[in-house]
Amino acid sequence: MRLTYWVAECLDDSSAYNVREKTRKACAARVAEQHDQGSYGAPKKVTVEYDNAFDLMDQCLGEGHGYWEA
Repeated sequence: MRLTYWVAECLDDSSAYNVREKTRKACAARVAEQHDQGSYGAPKKVTVEYDNAFDLMDQCLGEGHGYWEA
């Protein structure tokens, strides 16, 4: 199974403030809504391969969680 989404990285604060959306257009629109648009990188596509819902949760919450965006 595959999960694909778009992320615009927050350049001057925590990765918790990264913008994640289903489409590039939606990601760019959410970045445009932010007060300081210059503090976000360009949207980039992220694809995560996983076996089932449990495997996806394990990848998100396990050791090294969420670093497939890097």
